[in-house]
Amino acid sequence: MENSTPQNLDPYRILIVDDSKIFLKEISDLLKSLFANVIVDTARSGEQCLQRAKRFPPDLVLLDIGMDGMNGLVTLRFLKSISSASLVYFLSGHSEEYIHQAAGMVPADGFFTKTQFVEILNSNPTLEQFIKAGRLGK
Repeated sequence: MENSTPQNLDPYRILIVDDSKIFLKEISDLLKSLFANVIVDTARSGEQCLQRAKRFPPDLVLLDIGMDGMNGLVTLRFLKSISSASLVYFLSGHSEEYIHQAAGMVPADGFFTKTQFVEILNSNPTLEQFIKAGRLGK
């Protein structure tokens, strides 16, 4: 199966935010190997996320909910004011129900549990399929 990106000549920009350095490296490498024409940046905190979003306007932000300091819920509120066009999907080690309850207060576009996220990436989707898989029913 050939990798693809949304029909756009510009690279698709993905920002991954998680406090685990190992998770960031593994997922960043996996996304780059799966999808052609993507640029991946990472941040290890909510504060770093906001700084990166200012200089690296992402098309998609994959945002951990449970980070120390500024958690994903608070980060998202600030992020939408900086980069309102970005899709923001929560990532969490918690169950889908927890994510729905926590994310209900914040305008997230989608979510993945971390297990689901890795399973979907390992199924070798196109970028469009990957984005659709995490989309909240709006």
